[in-house]
Amino acid sequence: MSSPYRLATAVTGACILLGSAGAVQASPFHGSYVGGQLGWVGYDIDYREDSDGGISGLSASGFTGGVMTGWGTVLDNGLYLGLELDAQNEDADLTVTLDESELGVDSTYSYGITGRLGTTVNDNILFYGLAGYQRSRLDYRLTDTEEDISIRFKDSINGARLGVGVEYQMDNRLFMRAEYSYTLFESERYRIEGETLHFDPDASRFMVGLGYRF
Repeated sequence: MSSPYRLATAVTGACILLGSAGAVQASPFHGSYVGGQLGWVGYDIDYREDSDGGISGLSASGFTGGVMTGWGTVLDNGLYLGLELDAQNEDADLTVTLDESELGVDSTYSYGITGRLGTTVNDNILFYGLAGYQRSRLDYRLTDTEEDISIRFKDSINGARLGVGVEYQMDNRLFMRAEYSYTLFESERYRIEGETLHFDPDASRFMVGLGYRF
């Protein structure tokens, strides 16, 4: 089992254990919820070839937006425990020229599961941290004008996601959210036209959201 799967399983198990260790209190943050979110996503990619050098810190950034759904509860000591699913479309892209070659990378969508652990300041404000698993789809373009080669391929990348956020619960069951997260994706290697290409991507994401708690 890969490390992202182990992390997601560990987070889920920890939430279950902590939830069984304390009594649940009546709280505006208790229950299931749905919502939408918009924001910015940036991919940081290190790229290299076996036969040549590479480039570190390639950046693809753009807008992202999607939906989330989850469930959470608050214990007597004010500790918040939750589990959330998210999915979003992404529009981050980059194009860079390497000698006689041109490399392009586009992100199209991502989805994941996170466990959430936090604390309530009062009946309206919740601070939390998150940890879980994220999967993203990247489209690659590689063009070599000298050898007249043009290649396109797609792949899904997986990684462990960590972050922090704050929620403000309103009186009408609506809530607002601001959240930052960082995903450490696994390195990828592709064999194309006799050449081995190495990609090492990470991603930062800042989102603001509006949701409804049932």
